[in-house]
Amino acid sequence: MKLIPYKASFESVLLNQIAAFFGFHHNLTEKPSQEIFLTDPDDDIHSTLEEWQVHPNQLFVIAENNIAVGFIRINFRGDKVAWIEDVFVDTDYRGKGLASSAISAAESIVKNTKGYTAVCLDVSPRNINALHLYHKLGYTDLSLITMRKEFNESKRNLPVKLFDLDFNY
Repeated sequence: MKLIPYKASFESVLLNQIAAFFGFHHNLTEKPSQEIFLTDPDDDIHSTLEEWQVHPNQLFVIAENNIAVGFIRINFRGDKVAWIEDVFVDTDYRGKGLASSAISAAESIVKNTKGYTAVCLDVSPRNINALHLYHKLGYTDLSLITMRKEFNESKRNLPVKLFDLDFNY
């Protein structure tokens, strides 16, 4: 596995991967639907790719045998703590340790950036595989909890008790 800084030659592959990434997350709370993004990346996907390249972001392609199989984005949005914002590996390449290796490489980048003492990441509580992966990699300290209030119908209907309070995810 190799992390390669993003360059324009990866654009078409990354547009499809970004669409798949958002489609996956959409399907965590919605009924699986046809992933229209995969066949026709629209302006939103292009905008996302452009935003991910703007400082303080660092966008990397996850490559295996010179094939772009995913991406990882680091955001140096704090003065001491960086964030691994997004990690994605194509389904055909999952379960081979590539995400673990990419996260480890991203951690090394952060560690070697002057002044940075920690890295954080966010994860959807319904993304059980990611939760297990991050926990296995040592992400065991809770720092922030994002809370959400829906103005329309909530699709987050799985109950959980945390700190003796009832929540849905």
